[in-house]
Formats: sequence, structure tokens, C-alpha cells
Amino acid sequence: MGSNGEACYFPRDLTKGSYGGDVNCLQQFLRHKGYLPEEPTGYYGEKTQTAVAKWQDDIGSQVPALGKGVMNMGTRQWYAKKFGLPSPSDPSPSADYPDKQGQKKTCIDVCAEFGGTQDCQTRCVRHDSEKKHACREACQVAFSSACDRAFPPSSANGPQNYTICLQYLDASCKETCQQYT
Repeated sequence: MGSNGEACYFPRDLTKGSYGGDVNCLQQFLRHKGYLPEEPTGYYGEKTQTAVAKWQDDIGSQVPALGKGVMNMGTRQWYAKKFGLPSPSDPSPSADYPDKQGQKKTCIDVCAEFGGTQDCQTRCVRHDSEKKHACREACQVAFSSACDRAFPPSSANGPQNYTICLQYLDASCKETCQQYT
């Protein structure tokens, strides 16, 4: 896949048992930094939890209330700041035009489709400089949802096919969002 995981969006806490495009991106980052020896799978298991705990120790992160190895708000904020991404604590503006301060917003819709069913996400921004990040976040969520719908864990070879599907996430989202770079 070639991604180093330095453009991940974490709209939620990640713990053991989580899965999705955000987990896959986190695993790419951990692998690139040498914390995770395995290829990303999109599933947050024991090895990912251990890798996150080691990384949190190295960056001096406080232990989350949920325990070591949890990708909590504090760790997600550190990551976003480190890589110049929007903070996960920033409220997402609604699609209303204009907002309460009279400022116009732009909303970006991204859809991914497998097997005839679309999974779409919308992100709204107030400034042109935020469009790239909004597009990448929406794409990451839509693409991983489409992979999950197409290859659910309960289906035959579901986890394996889901992992293969997620290998195309980074390239697809780069191509989809290239107009905002």
C-alpha cells in the first residue's frame, strides 16, 4: 500500500475489538514507526493494543482511563497536532448555510461503492484550507464502511477480504481528494 499512516483521522476512541479504516490507518502508522511487525488488518486486537501502549509510552502520553493501549481523545489530539490535522475535539459544523456567525460553509460528500451499494459521508468546513482534510476523513470512513458492508466478518473469508479491501483505501482516497491538495 505504501502509506505511512501520517494522515489518519480518528473520529472515535479505538480499543480492542474496534475495526475499520481508522484502525487500518493507525496500524499503518504503527508499522511504519516500528511498533507493529504485522501488516495492517483493520482489526484492533492484542498486538495493536500492545503497539499503541509502547507508542504512548514513547511519546509520554498519559494512561487513558480505559487503560494502556487505548487510542483515546488525548492520544488522538496529540496525533492530529503532530501531523497538522484537524483536532478530533473540534466540533464538526452542520450542513446549514450559513452558520450562526453568518459564515458560509462548504460540504464535501464522498461515496464508496462495492456490490451496488453506496456508503457516503459528508464533512463540512468553513475554510478552503480544510477541504483536503474533510475529504480525506469522509473518504476514510466511507471506504471502510463500504469494505465492511461488502465483506462482513461473518461471511466466508470476510476478515481476509476486508483486509484486502482496506489495502486500496489510501490510494483511492488520495485520488478522490486530489482536487483539494
